[in-house]
Amino acid sequence: MLAAITDGLSEGYPVVIPYADIFLRDHWADMTDKPWWVQNCWDIEARLAVEEGFQRKVGIDWVEAHMCPPEHWRSDHSVKVQRGRFFLVDSSGETITEISRPPLGGSILKWPSLQEPVIRTVEDVDTQIRTTKAEELIDSGRLDYIEAVMDKYGSERLVVCPVASPFWEIYPYFGIKRTLLNLFQNPGLIRCLLEKLLARGLEYLRACAAVGVDGIWVEECLTSADIISRSSYERFVLPYVKRQISEIRQLGMKSIYYPCGDVRDRLELMIEVRPDCISLEESKKSFQIDIDWIDKTVAGRACIFGNLDAVWLLRSGSQSELKKEVRRQIEVGRNYGRFVMSLGSPVTPETPLSRVKEYVETARQIAGS
Repeated sequence: MLAAITDGLSEGYPVVIPYADIFLRDHWADMTDKPWWVQNCWDIEARLAVEEGFQRKVGIDWVEAHMCPPEHWRSDHSVKVQRGRFFLVDSSGETITEISRPPLGGSILKWPSLQEPVIRTVEDVDTQIRTTKAEELIDSGRLDYIEAVMDKYGSERLVVCPVASPFWEIYPYFGIKRTLLNLFQNPGLIRCLLEKLLARGLEYLRACAAVGVDGIWVEECLTSADIISRSSYERFVLPYVKRQISEIRQLGMKSIYYPCGDVRDRLELMIEVRPDCISLEESKKSFQIDIDWIDKTVAGRACIFGNLDAVWLLRSGSQSELKKEVRRQIEVGRNYGRFVMSLGSPVTPETPLSRVKEYVETARQIAGS
């Protein structure tokens, strides 16, 4: 992975799937015999065992690692089963929260049509957004799982931690409609919140670097051409993600920038913030994003990730169609050599494990020829 990202390869390109945690959620029983609720009580050894099963079954070239609750919380909580129902309890037995298995495809977000904003004023920003220093995050045990993943996989796979770009983080505080209106009605409040979120996020990046994380997956949604204009992107999105990616680079980690949606009028701007890698969605809805266009636009200035169609081709395409598209994408990747075979979107719930394994094995076979 590091060779593909930095200097490029002539063959043997790495193979990954984005959002492996989503695939694991929807195919839990295929990966492990551990109960689903180990993810609620954050038993680190149990979670590592789940990851080991996932890597054995899928066999990709990176491992996703997430921040966990503090050590004192983990030691104080456990899961109890009562008459087929599951409860998260503390050591006193007094705090009981019923939990349920995540549904296939995940839960519907609650904030898109938020009726009342969480933040109305600059004073609210200071009240709502608290920054914890990197050293405190580490000392509290919130990076214990990431460290455990580094110890287990750091010498053989790229360890990646996902984060949101600052602009993507602001939507839950206003809802979608009010966020977009505030770009014009209250831009000062938007910038204040962005600065605060960026500062908080930079401390997390410093903590990740301190424990040896290899890469950061920077997710960015609702900033595409059908959502905000190019000029608004340049004013409210680009400066903050640029500082975020710059910090990742200065800390010695690799950045994988994943801006969702239609980016045809702004990909050049995105490359100018100097991400190590760029990963884009597949063509869908009303926009087209072809790997050949990505390659020609980026022109070797960043490692490009494949954007194989996860929604239709991976799920329902024939074996020959899958092989043809994997070959096409890898051949494009050979132009500059800085290439990782990937999907444009998370694996859908209906896509079986056998199909994902077929994708991985096909890509490895073609990449090595």
